Amino acid sequence: MADVAILIAVERLGELLMKKATFLQEEGVEGQLRLLKGRLERMQSFQRDASDKESNDERIRNWISNIRDVAHDTEDVIDAFVLKIDTPRSRRRKLLGKLGNCLAWIESKNIGREIKSIHARLDDINRSRTALGISSTTSNLPNAVEWRRQLDYWQQDEHVVGVDGDTDKLLKEFILDESTRELSVATIVGMGGIGKSCLARHLYHHRQVADHFDCRLWIFVSTEFNPKQVIKELMAQVLDKPFFMDEETLSQLAWRLRQCLEGKRYLIVLDDVWEDEHWEFLATLFPCEEKASRLLLTSRNRVATMNAPYSHEMKLLDPEKSWELLFPYSHEMKLLDPEKSWELS
Repeated sequence: MADVAILIAVERLGELLMKKATFLQEEGVEGQLRLLKGRLERMQSFQRDASDKESNDERIRNWISNIRDVAHDTEDVIDAFVLKIDTPRSRRRKLLGKLGNCLAWIESKNIGREIKSIHARLDDINRSRTALGISSTTSNLPNAVEWRRQLDYWQQDEHVVGVDGDTDKLLKEFILDESTRELSVATIVGMGGIGKSCLARHLYHHRQVADHFDCRLWIFVSTEFNPKQVIKELMAQVLDKPFFMDEETLSQLAWRLRQCLEGKRYLIVLDDVWEDEHWEFLATLFPCEEKASRLLLTSRNRVATMNAPYSHEMKLLDPEKSWELLFPYSHEMKLLDPEKSWELS
């Protein structure tokens, strides 16, 4: 999907600008990268309108495909650049002296040319957008936090603290427990920011879970609940390709999803369920067969998921675990606000 490709490219640009800021400033390419990040972010608002129109116009489908290609190429350029300038850079400069500096200069010029080429392609895409009548839908876009939540499930957290006990408990008592063969539901509940989605991601990527299920899906529900969009995103994950069918009714889409899931042992994570009406609708989508399939919900609203047979409540980390979680970031926090560094000690 083009919107996901753009989001990943924007995320990678943001990471590069943050982690390699000094080098990029020295080599004179920071401005180009920041401009590219901004243009891709603005393109998201136009892409949403294009997606609503694409089923009836092949030209718009091609336009979206061009955006997707630009986003993928941007990510490739960043990955290649980081690979060249990362840890070997300091060793290269020490070993090669002036030659090492020359090589770094060449690398910066190369990325400069690549980025200029991408900007030129975006110019063409923008001109085509105007001709096709594609407009901005900024007001309908999810906020930055929601975009990140939609992407986060793909990424395995590198630094996870305090979830081992929760993980073992949920694996043993719910996810891998085959004493219950029919479709079963569990909820992870707790206040916002306590780590519900982090625990769910940890379970989702767990090796035993990956081996146990034929199919694993993840959907971010949130307050902006769109039943058709939820089903289309689930279908895209099941089929491993974009799913359109915009002309189909809600019941037809629901039938297609059930058909795709029948006969499979699946784990589906429904992240951030807010309303009981949302859960009541979602509960009707999935086939109930004796395959030991599982639905795992995260919610801060106990009422919305009160009928789930298994509930796991998240607890706050103790002071020792809290420090263990924050310690790897303490140096960065001190750099951001040196005058308050005493608060970390």
